[in-house]
Amino acid sequence: MLTKVVNIEGSISPTSLISELREQLINLQLNNEEVLAILDDLTDICNALDQSTIVTITDKRGIILSVNDTFCQVSKYTREELVGKSHTLLKSGYHTDEFFKQMWTTITSGDVWEGEVKNRAKDGSEYWVKTVIFPLKDEHGVPFKFISVRTDITEGKLYEDKVRELLKNDFVQVMQSLDNFVFKLEKCQDNSFVFTLIAGKLAKELGIDETEHLHKAVIDIFPEDIYKRLLKPVEETFNGGTSKFEVRYNKKYLFVTLSPFYREGLVREIVGSVSDISDLKNSELIVEHMAYHDSLTDLPNRRVLDKDLSYLLSEAGEVNKQIAVLFIDLDHFKRINDTLGHAVGDYILIMAAHRLQKLNIRNYAKSSRLYHLGGDEFVFVLDDISEESVQKVCEFLIKVFESPFLYKQADIHLKVSIGVAVYPSGGETPEDLVKNCDIALFAAKDKGRNTYLFYDSWMNESLVRKLKIENDLRKALEIGEQLQLFYQPQLDIRKNKIVGLEALIRWFHPEKGYIPPLDFIQVAEDCGLIIPLGDWVLKEACTQLKKWHDQGHSNLRVSVNIATKHFQHPSFVSDVTKILEGVALSPKSLELEITENSLLDSTKSTISTLEAIKELGIQIAIDDFGTGYSSLSYLKKFPISTLKIDQTFVYELPENDGDRAIVSSIINLAHNLGLRVVAEGVENLEVLHYLQAENCDEMQGYYFSRPIPADDVKNFLEKHDNNF
Repeated sequence: MLTKVVNIEGSISPTSLISELREQLINLQLNNEEVLAILDDLTDICNALDQSTIVTITDKRGIILSVNDTFCQVSKYTREELVGKSHTLLKSGYHTDEFFKQMWTTITSGDVWEGEVKNRAKDGSEYWVKTVIFPLKDEHGVPFKFISVRTDITEGKLYEDKVRELLKNDFVQVMQSLDNFVFKLEKCQDNSFVFTLIAGKLAKELGIDETEHLHKAVIDIFPEDIYKRLLKPVEETFNGGTSKFEVRYNKKYLFVTLSPFYREGLVREIVGSVSDISDLKNSELIVEHMAYHDSLTDLPNRRVLDKDLSYLLSEAGEVNKQIAVLFIDLDHFKRINDTLGHAVGDYILIMAAHRLQKLNIRNYAKSSRLYHLGGDEFVFVLDDISEESVQKVCEFLIKVFESPFLYKQADIHLKVSIGVAVYPSGGETPEDLVKNCDIALFAAKDKGRNTYLFYDSWMNESLVRKLKIENDLRKALEIGEQLQLFYQPQLDIRKNKIVGLEALIRWFHPEKGYIPPLDFIQVAEDCGLIIPLGDWVLKEACTQLKKWHDQGHSNLRVSVNIATKHFQHPSFVSDVTKILEGVALSPKSLELEITENSLLDSTKSTISTLEAIKELGIQIAIDDFGTGYSSLSYLKKFPISTLKIDQTFVYELPENDGDRAIVSSIINLAHNLGLRVVAEGVENLEVLHYLQAENCDEMQGYYFSRPIPADDVKNFLEKHDNNF
């Protein structure tokens, strides 16, 4: 019978145990050759295992009971230094306490534990071992010892580390070569967010350096406003969401994407990617700016006006304050474009915008903002202002435009008309305020321009009335029956002979009756009907005159008033020519009356139109001479045949000394220039005698004849000829 095998305490060697077993078998004369052969093979195997494997036996407390030689060689500790100690002697500090706690829990529960452990040898060097720990259990299944079998895998781990380092270096190089900024954030126990990865070229461009900012908190790197902008999306991403947003930092527009990074089912970190979208954003801002600003003056446009008004009115309703909207229109600005060209007009608009922008009206309103709606329309919005202060602002604006604009050493004078609507009395919505401002502006122009008017409800009635007139006038032009021409005879004072007739339009509405020219001529000019109306008058007058010529009154001429817009129309000369040719009337029988204001802009187009009219043989008369912006230079420059003295200078003749002086001067001036003179508004014999004494050529007025219908002209002419 075999005796119990007991090895030397602290030593564990499978080979020595087998040798001891062989000796005991031989002593007992149990030297069976087959058994001995098996023992020889087992000896070889154990010898190889002993040379290559680290074996340790510990008690249930983890105290080392015995080790093999390989353990001593690898750990560089002697057996005496190891036995009686725990494995904490070999700790490298690489693994966490949680790692060893889990290991101990596994083996004390009776389960086998497998894993890789990094130990530190006596000389301080570190080595890796592949470890399997087997619990030895008693008859109750409770572990009372542990056998650890370890294999030295240091070389393999070093190779892995090298490969890992190479991969890491390659990864770092790739990450640092990215144009974007890539980062990872970790949430700390104090709820701060710390950078655990910083990579990409953009990071350096933003001033975020890996060596300086890695493992630093976000709040310690960025200013407070940027941190607050980042805080919400970062927290949302740590809660499992994905965030995308834009932020402006360090003069760049950035697009940030945040994604959660999971470990074991929990968000441990978040990964962020930052792209520089400055070029795209700047392009968007340019497009947006163009959409919301006037391209010429760079002022906010109507879209911005509507948006701002909506905000201001919502705010004003809460605090009970007034908002004033001022529509500013440059009077007669179209003349600039038509006479000097659009380039000059654009220059004047830019200068007007600069002039308005420089106005200091802070003393009147809490805030103000200027808009350009296009053309020559500007708008001021004044926040928290009294109506009294609005009046002062309007008066200030009108005074500002008394100074001329300088263009190439020439002065260009422009006045302004202003329409005002004040919230809430002038409108309670942005739409109403803008509409009512426009109505007030229209009324200010109608009043004579260079003034301002506050919106009032009566303006609506006036506008509705004018719209009604416009609609009725369009119908009248289509039908033709409501419109008639009356003719006022013009008398040669010296010969007492009727030499001409001035055609005067009359409108007889089927419901409203007679509508005076003062009620519809301006409406026709404002709505664009003045040109078709003027063409109708010309054609009707020429047709009627041709009839009178055919009836024996061949020396008569007809005078027709031409509106400025009609005279300046590009096809005016050709249209007049077609009318004359159409009725077979000699151009010498037609006289066109234009106002002084039509000649204000002595442009090439004005001169060429007048010269073309003269070449046709048509006579040109200046109507209402002395009431406009008189300039004696045009009397010499333009091919004018007649001056018509306005009736305002004739009414009080001969008593009024001033009128006498003016009339005498006009007659002498005209005769010296070879021009004919016609006096308007002659209503009594004393006036006629005075005009005769001053050698005035012709006259017309109620003293001689009121305007008469076309059907009565023939009888009037014959009666006068018979009396004469």
